[in-house]
Amino acid sequence: MDYTVETLAHGTQVCINKTHRFGTDAFLLSDFCGVKYAQTALDIGSGCGIIPLRWKDRGHKAMAVALEIDADGTALLNESIRLNGLENIQAVNRDIRSWKTDMQFDVITCNPPYFTAGKPKDDEKKASFRHQLTLTDDDVAAAAYRLLKDNGKLCICQRPQRLATVIYAMKSNRIEPKVVRFVRQRKDSPHPWLVLVDGRKNGGRSLTVMPDLIMENESGGFSDEVLKIYNKI
Repeated sequence: MDYTVETLAHGTQVCINKTHRFGTDAFLLSDFCGVKYAQTALDIGSGCGIIPLRWKDRGHKAMAVALEIDADGTALLNESIRLNGLENIQAVNRDIRSWKTDMQFDVITCNPPYFTAGKPKDDEKKASFRHQLTLTDDDVAAAAYRLLKDNGKLCICQRPQRLATVIYAMKSNRIEPKVVRFVRQRKDSPHPWLVLVDGRKNGGRSLTVMPDLIMENESGGFSDEVLKIYNKI
């Protein structure tokens, strides 16, 4: 299996390839969900396992499950688990819609494919990850309700134009949206490029809209908040 290795802030090694790699959105979601060190956690559509690996890099001690439908992604994560000597990440090669487990989770994350229209430019396999061809927001929310502990949270990042769909899917599956945060590249950017949503299973009806997360400072470098998220300061 061909792969390259990226190293996170505290030394955790992450195996990636051309299909399964990671970007800024995974870092933002892994931070936004605020998983505590003793909470059980599940990442849906985990790819190379960057989100669970980043949790471990930041001190998470409980069991984390990385669910990925593509066997190559699961194989990459298993190699990362071996390289890092980890015992509390479980890589699972399954479809979330049919996966059965007795585990109940405190936190579930999902960084889904974003593009839902237009002809895929890549080969069929890559297209299946870049285009939301099969797994829907409703599928994710339904699975989360089944797998979360009561008042456990589902955290999703999506394109802002899909916010209404995400909220509808959550509420239809008795997951109450509690926190929304938009991400902008700069303060003066006319539109956000990402939205982060936190919903709670059987939660009460209240919604907080956080101040926008600004990626760049006035000089064009990362903002202080983003540097903290990346563990650079």
